[in-house]
Amino acid sequence: MISFKRIGTYVFAGFVAQGAAAIAGLLLVRWIPAPEYALYTIAVTMIGTISTLTRSGPQLGLSNALSGVWPDPEQSARALASAMRTRLLVSAIVMPVVLVATAWLLFKAGTDWLRMTTIIGILALIWLADLKGGLLDQVLYFAQRANRVQGLDSSINLGRLALIVAAKAAGQLSLLVALLTNLFTVAARIPALSRWSRQALGRTEPAAPDPAMQVAMRKVALRQVPIDLLTVMQAQLAIFFLTDRGGLFELATYGALGRIAQLLTPFSALVMAYFVPAFAGQRDRIVPRLLLFIGLSCAPAVALALLAWLEPQYLLFFIGDQYADQAWPLLVCALTLIAMGIANTLWAVVAHRGWNRWAWLRLPIGGLWCFAGPAVLPLDSAASTYLFYCGFSLGTFIAALADLVDARRRGEYVALFRRVPKADVASNPA
Repeated sequence: MISFKRIGTYVFAGFVAQGAAAIAGLLLVRWIPAPEYALYTIAVTMIGTISTLTRSGPQLGLSNALSGVWPDPEQSARALASAMRTRLLVSAIVMPVVLVATAWLLFKAGTDWLRMTTIIGILALIWLADLKGGLLDQVLYFAQRANRVQGLDSSINLGRLALIVAAKAAGQLSLLVALLTNLFTVAARIPALSRWSRQALGRTEPAAPDPAMQVAMRKVALRQVPIDLLTVMQAQLAIFFLTDRGGLFELATYGALGRIAQLLTPFSALVMAYFVPAFAGQRDRIVPRLLLFIGLSCAPAVALALLAWLEPQYLLFFIGDQYADQAWPLLVCALTLIAMGIANTLWAVVAHRGWNRWAWLRLPIGGLWCFAGPAVLPLDSAASTYLFYCGFSLGTFIAALADLVDARRRGEYVALFRRVPKADVASNPA
């Protein structure tokens, strides 16, 4: 059952956390020259790539396992250990590819070898830190401690903001210093998350992985890798085409507008923190529940789009005078957020239920768009690139619908719209 009071507290703490992150990002946009910020955009995109490729599949497997064993502390601890082991396996496969791709993009943007090596080294440290703490918050979400996690993130993001301001005051703010503050936000979470997860599971030492869970998670994770590759290729292609066709300023604009989109992060975080656990185990009123989750997660993006349409200058003010004439890209960015929010929310709550057998549909649909998009769109501006990025949402939406229909065929739930008495649900187990 969703507690709207708890959600309100979570969203408020999220505004503090992401407000500090957004202010920090906006200050970087203002204080770092556009060519330097273009390189920062590449690096931050690759940080997201690393997180997606190494975390998404194991997180799906962990969420699916916890849905079946929670609140059993021993089985939950073994599920966490199995997910951590699975993530290490996935990382060994994808990290070399990611780092080579990062080097190529930076070289394409004109980065010298010393700076390129330093950036890649920082990205590797961010991966290592996230490897230690990146899955622990999922356990805390199931333990109804999402507000505590968000409070921690608020403190850390405020600390990062202070570091950026201090670096600017000392005349030391640069691309590399900015990336080191990203490392700080990931590494600083580890001690508290480790302690809280041990308390939630009633353990002082990590549990041993469960072989059966690990096999199941490995299947889910490896099945998810091609989908995640397509996901990160979207951002990679956007960067490539902007660098090749539009130049560094358009790439910087693309990244700068992303700072405004970051204001919506607290709401998107609701999906993993509340909607995924709330949907786990539900077997009736599937469509009304999904529509509620989608509506709650996308309402802020709709508000942002209205403001971008009616009074864009208020939003563009935050990213500085060098981007003051980018009203059209801003509106396209906001509309893209709505489309992606609908597709990604639906997919997240469905796939984290373990219903991702049709996720492969995103591959042919997305692969087709990878070729069709650059042919029909110029991709020489931030606006056209956001339109290109938006096109990938169609494959996500279709795959989620297919999994929802397939789950019904397998008897995973008993009613799409109507409420079913608990006795009837119990008499029709999945």
